[in-house]
Amino acid sequence: MRTLLSIVLAGALAAGFTTLAHSADDTKPAAKQAEKGGKKQTAKVGEPAPNFTLKLEDGTEWSLSDAKGKVVVLQWINPECPVCVRVMKDGTVANAMKDAKAQFEDVVYVAINSSAARPSSFDATPAYLKEHKIDLPALFDRDGAVGEMYGARTTPHCFVIDQNGVLVYQGAIDDNERGEGKTNYVVNTLTQLKKGETVSPSETRPYGCSVKYKR
Repeated sequence: MRTLLSIVLAGALAAGFTTLAHSADDTKPAAKQAEKGGKKQTAKVGEPAPNFTLKLEDGTEWSLSDAKGKVVVLQWINPECPVCVRVMKDGTVANAMKDAKAQFEDVVYVAINSSAARPSSFDATPAYLKEHKIDLPALFDRDGAVGEMYGARTTPHCFVIDQNGVLVYQGAIDDNERGEGKTNYVVNTLTQLKKGETVSPSETRPYGCSVKYKR
């Protein structure tokens, strides 16, 4: 039985923003976990979110299943994508994190980098988050298996998983692809979850740079 540890993320935008449990021993690779019954799993809104395991910057492993019972937000990032940089610089991500915690104090918000075709993006990720004062754990999807399993297309592309482990939203972080945005879709989803309402919209078209998967 795996030993579960806790990583306390210091200096979060709001104190105690989130805690991640992670395993450092017998976790299966992400590609293996993407399969069940001999069939490759794919993430679909309205269905249980497929489990996965990825490594953090320090080499320890974190599994989605470690956040069981909590709301989880997955946001795909790439520090070499100007759109990803823009949502960091203009406060879109910081505000989403702040509002997420206001809805669910124990929300788990993580960043995932699947851009293996640009290895430099992996190296730049920790400093990128620090530069923009975004205290998110960064998960490295070096073979792209998790990104492909979830259908992550752009940076940013966001996914929200409810307390029951069901994927309830996937798409853009907000409606600000062009011009002034009015709705942060991640926050909208969390607000509706908190009220016990049906999430709407549950899917939107993600914008940004394409994820640079390894070829």
